[in-house]
Amino acid sequence: MTPSAAMILLIDVGNTSTTLGLWDGVRVVKTGRVPTAERDARVVLGAVRRWLGRRKMADAVLSTVVPAVCPLWRKVCAALGARAPLDVNHRLKLGVMISYPRPASIGADRLANAAGAVARYGAPAIVVDFGTATTFDVISARRGYIGGIIAPGLALMFDYLAERTALLPHLHLHATRGRVGRSTAQAMQLGARWGYRGLTREILAELKRGLREQPVRLIATGGLAGRITRGARLRLTVDSDLTLFGLGRIYALNRSASEGT
Repeated sequence: MTPSAAMILLIDVGNTSTTLGLWDGVRVVKTGRVPTAERDARVVLGAVRRWLGRRKMADAVLSTVVPAVCPLWRKVCAALGARAPLDVNHRLKLGVMISYPRPASIGADRLANAAGAVARYGAPAIVVDFGTATTFDVISARRGYIGGIIAPGLALMFDYLAERTALLPHLHLHATRGRVGRSTAQAMQLGARWGYRGLTREILAELKRGLREQPVRLIATGGLAGRITRGARLRLTVDSDLTLFGLGRIYALNRSASEGT
């Protein structure tokens, strides 16, 4: 694709944020975010247009864990002059075999992570996506995508503490020094950060033991990946645009390969 050619819009709808990307046929060239809670098509369209600038869209691919927003994004794509987006699901060509009892129940974002991981790093691999929920997805060299783990996201820990206790405040993750909390807020920050690293380390160890394939590439993605893994000695490769890259790869394997854009 030449720089002047129309791009492919990548749409990854999460529970909290919707991540956008532009795909030039090989790589993700720009990223952005809009709140998933915004359901006014005119507002979303305006935000996307400002983000796109002068770039033109030819087509789109959509991954969502919030099915109710699909009509909104179809309207947005139509208003931008693009075809209805390619909806990611297990029936598409993904570049990775699916060995899972109920493939229709796998989240589209997890399929995109598996597709992106295999294309960039090969298999075996484990992808940890730090979002509203934290997902661990396991890709075997012999069996492809075999399943994973879903755990509460770090932000949910703060929400739960604030909602289920009378005196603890509602906090957001931020850096804090020290090894012993010298205030309620610091104690909560350290407990969440260290506890979450321990949770991540233990789940990865169990998954690696169960996979019985070596060496396993460990990849972290999602909005909190950098902050959670920094200094944690988890040996995770942080790949911030893995999900979007996976969407681009799925698009290339399905729509563009057969129809040409």
